Amino acid sequence: MKRAPGGTIVREHDIQKAEKARLTGRFTLSCGMVALFATAAWTDPALAQRTAFTPRPSTSGRQIDVRASALIEYNDNVVVNDPRISGGGGADDVLAAPSLDLNVVLPRASGTTYLAGSIGYRFYGKYTNLNRENISLTGGADQRLASCLVHGEIGYQSRISDLSSLYVLDAPNSFNNTEESRRYSADIGCGGPYGLRPTLGYSRTEVRNSQATRKYADSDTDTFTAQLGLQSPSLGTISVFGRYSDSVYVHRPDAAGAGRDGIKNYAAGVQLERNVSSRFNFRGSVNYTKVDPKLPGTESFSGIGFDLSALYNADLFTVQLAGSRAAQPSVIYFVSYEIMTALSATVTHDITSRTKVSLFASKTWRDYASSTRFVGAPISGNDNMLSVGANASYDATQRLRFVLGAGYDERTSNLRLFKYHAKKVNLTASLAL
Repeated sequence: MKRAPGGTIVREHDIQKAEKARLTGRFTLSCGMVALFATAAWTDPALAQRTAFTPRPSTSGRQIDVRASALIEYNDNVVVNDPRISGGGGADDVLAAPSLDLNVVLPRASGTTYLAGSIGYRFYGKYTNLNRENISLTGGADQRLASCLVHGEIGYQSRISDLSSLYVLDAPNSFNNTEESRRYSADIGCGGPYGLRPTLGYSRTEVRNSQATRKYADSDTDTFTAQLGLQSPSLGTISVFGRYSDSVYVHRPDAAGAGRDGIKNYAAGVQLERNVSSRFNFRGSVNYTKVDPKLPGTESFSGIGFDLSALYNADLFTVQLAGSRAAQPSVIYFVSYEIMTALSATVTHDITSRTKVSLFASKTWRDYASSTRFVGAPISGNDNMLSVGANASYDATQRLRFVLGAGYDERTSNLRLFKYHAKKVNLTASLAL
């Protein structure tokens, strides 16, 4: 099988640039410098994850946004065509999901503290064994020290595992699994408004599963990053970076004495961030990566990876485009790693000052690699996921908002993963507290 290219990338965090801050007096200067140094310091080794952690807030000013939300959704194929979940019953169900949504930024004279994410629960009308907490939180702080900025962050998630990742050889109750993820990161970067900006970063990601039959997907990933950026008024920010990560499946059985399954990942590349005009913003990263599996009998990989995003603000609409290609650990039955390529587009139009509509589409391709020492594991294969949809939001008051949405998902695969398509419609109400 011809494998798709893959890779990993590094991006500088785009906290508001100092020149974009709109504060006043002495506080303006302090917060502007904090935002500037944060831009010079922060690195995020972006892995293409099935479930990404909540990003830190993009604003540099003080913000306290706490919302109580409630979603109700009808899905005509909740069980994703898996008979182990449906047990012979119908495929559709109604979901209710209350949550508390947080977006808090507290600037200080020498740094910023923030918390973002959601704490909620998902209730199913018919398939109550899928009821589960749905938590995703990210919190951190920046601290300026002379011309450097030190940053630390913790991310946490707990939710039902991705039902579409169930392999046909998984145990009958494997769907009744809670996946918990934790991420710890720290970095330090130095530099002024212009010139060179060196940065060093470290992060650790831990994934744990509640079901004993899904422990094979538990993994730890340690990542080290070095980056050197150059800020130029005419070119934007240009950076070169290198990255090394080590991933291991902590509870996967030893394959015939060959050792513990996992991968080592090496990447080096270049990145550009630039505001081309007042309407167009671009960020792009291209790298060369090499994936070195730890188990004999697993195909290695080397190739090109990328992470691209663009935002265009026209008079009548806004267009967002994104694309990425990267290597990552897998949650599929005894798969050593996967190469994930993703493309997405969103178009938004403001009908009035209170009403807007959005159209979105995304396509994801995954290529898998496994060791021949695992009997029954897919040695190679791929699956594709297509998602399209639309939503309309209405701000009834300054505090009360309604969002009506509809979507369609379709999954195809050439290995023993369930193919399915699903249609859904939902309504969300949120109240600022």
